[in-house]
Amino acid sequence: MAWTEEEVQQVVGLLTTFNGADEVCAVLGCAKDGLDALSHAAFGMPFADAEEVFHAQGRAMVRKALFDQAMDGSAKALEMLAREQLGMGPVETRKRVTAKAEGEKEAADAGNDVLSLVRSKREDRRAKAAN
Repeated sequence: MAWTEEEVQQVVGLLTTFNGADEVCAVLGCAKDGLDALSHAAFGMPFADAEEVFHAQGRAMVRKALFDQAMDGSAKALEMLAREQLGMGPVETRKRVTAKAEGEKEAADAGNDVLSLVRSKREDRRAKAAN
């Protein structure tokens, strides 16, 4: 058994919209254990590989639509794109700010430790010189 051209297009549509084996089987009325053979006949690869390829194509289409909307002036699309592509979400930003503040505190603490050491050595020299 092989999928018809129309069924192949249905599978492509289902997979590019992030559906999986269960949904393909439900829509096309085929058994899960027959998916690899059907996929090999239609796409020249096992079902899991076809699923991965078409899911990647689906993600690319979503990203392209998001980019187009952002370039057309959608603030929400631009925000989502910035979060995804540039790591500019509130959580990521908070993590960067926190890490920077912690790094600055550690540097300040290290500087204070060095300053304390220098003061202590100076006081020791002064004490020895006074004796």
